[in-house]
Amino acid sequence: MDELVIKVPAPFTGIEDLGFSARYPAQEPGEPLRDVPFFVEGPPRPMQVLVERLALFAEKDAMLRDTGDDDAYTWTPPIRLTDEVCVLAFRDRSLQPRLADAAATTADLHRGYVWNLVRPLAFTFLRDCVRIGGLRLAERISVVLDTGTPPTVDLEMQRAAITPTNGTLLLFRA
Repeated sequence: MDELVIKVPAPFTGIEDLGFSARYPAQEPGEPLRDVPFFVEGPPRPMQVLVERLALFAEKDAMLRDTGDDDAYTWTPPIRLTDEVCVLAFRDRSLQPRLADAAATTADLHRGYVWNLVRPLAFTFLRDCVRIGGLRLAERISVVLDTGTPPTVDLEMQRAAITPTNGTLLLFRA
């Protein structure tokens, strides 16, 4: 797989200058999935609130009770590089049996691997922004897939296609 960058420019309700990108590193087919870094950029005040909510991502397994094949991953704690930039990483855990799921079969583990391989992680990130962080997403979300060579792919998704519920926490104060 070649390097891939996914950019999401304004996924949160009411704030147009805060977005993120995820960079998938190049890797050989069949290798365990590598960590995928997420770079989040925006104005200092909304970023402060966002980084506090992203810190909860590292506790995903302890916070969420109902998990499935599509939850075989963890997040690193966010690191604030500046008051306008932070980075965190998605870590695939699909091929590692979890203590809470001792009855997992090899087929179960491979289903988790396929979920993590084929689903754009921007959607996983946004889903966790709602279900873990309680953040309110915009109803229409733009996603750009860039492989480094033309053409790039521009998509516009309805929030409901990514997550059926929405959070209530806004990253700005009216």
